[in-house]
Amino acid sequence: MKSEERVKRAFHFNNPDRVPLSCLTLKTDFFPVSIYPPKSWQPIKYPPHVQGGVDSISKLFYRLVIYKWKQKYRKKASYPRKWWEFPHKSIDEWKNIWRSSGTKSNDITKGHPLHGPLQDNWDFLEEFNIPDVSNEKRYRILKMGIWKFLGRNRYTVGELQPNGFFALCSQIRGFSNFLVDLARKPKQVEQLINKILPYFFTLIRKYKEYYPSLNSVIIADDMGTQKSPFMSPAIFRKLLKEPYKKIIDLTHDLEMDFILHSCGDIFQLMPDMIDAGVDVFEFDSPHMVGVENFKQFARQKQVAFWLSSNIQSTYTLGTPKDVEKEIKYYIKEVGNNNGGLAIYEYMSNKALRTPKENIIAQREAVEKWGNYNDDNKIDWIEN
Repeated sequence: MKSEERVKRAFHFNNPDRVPLSCLTLKTDFFPVSIYPPKSWQPIKYPPHVQGGVDSISKLFYRLVIYKWKQKYRKKASYPRKWWEFPHKSIDEWKNIWRSSGTKSNDITKGHPLHGPLQDNWDFLEEFNIPDVSNEKRYRILKMGIWKFLGRNRYTVGELQPNGFFALCSQIRGFSNFLVDLARKPKQVEQLINKILPYFFTLIRKYKEYYPSLNSVIIADDMGTQKSPFMSPAIFRKLLKEPYKKIIDLTHDLEMDFILHSCGDIFQLMPDMIDAGVDVFEFDSPHMVGVENFKQFARQKQVAFWLSSNIQSTYTLGTPKDVEKEIKYYIKEVGNNNGGLAIYEYMSNKALRTPKENIIAQREAVEKWGNYNDDNKIDWIEN
């Protein structure tokens, strides 16, 4: 069975031959594609913020091909040539200012939001401009023949950059401000979301136009703390459910799956997300929601899961045996439903400082325990 079919079958409870795996090798069943700002985007006051952080911009490919900040603007802003090595501020296309400690301090995160364009007040909401995502030059890497060759026969995933509604609005408005706004300024929140909606409509359509074989889109929206969501289900239903449903409906109309990544305990929000049409939840830290809590959705074949060994504990701090045991547990509790499960390998293991043996252990555990027999059952579970 080819990778593309395997993942489709797994995510739609339709009898794959084995549990699919995303990994940073050619054996992966998945292939991600993304967009990048056009080279004409040249910040003047700060360096360009890079989605992957300074660890990405320090690489020649990103610096010269993806984010080529012209020397005249760098000099005008008084930044050194290797500005990514030092503590600095950067700016993204949404005019959010970010802070990074630089590669010399071993800060290889994506950076941290510092100040959003509407953080001081809502006065300029009407004038706030959304980036033009229709520009064909954003899709220049996506359209390259080598990219389509590498994605051939794999399940392809388009990344809806930069973040989902909650995370993006909280960057624009400031995180603490936005939490208050959800309760006290719902009209302004709704206005901001409605300004953002066309951006995602266009992005989803353009992905499918320039990469017709695309199987899915994924959006990252971290909506939970370690113990609960940042908002009540009632607020989610009032402000976020309908916008999500609109972009999910468009995704389905274009015959693609919609995948939602979220960090934190979002269990209370999941029924509404499933009702809005989410096909797959991708969790890096499944412990926060709790497999015992969410496995019911897979058993009822309501939604599938794409899970990593828990990056806050097992994957980074455990032993290879711990990782194997956890993957085996996922397969038994979530993936034993004619599918319903894929295993996710965190893209930046360098940022996590994951032991190499644990990365290998996760891959090997899927290969060892994730095979379905001719009756679409997993032998060791039945025994």
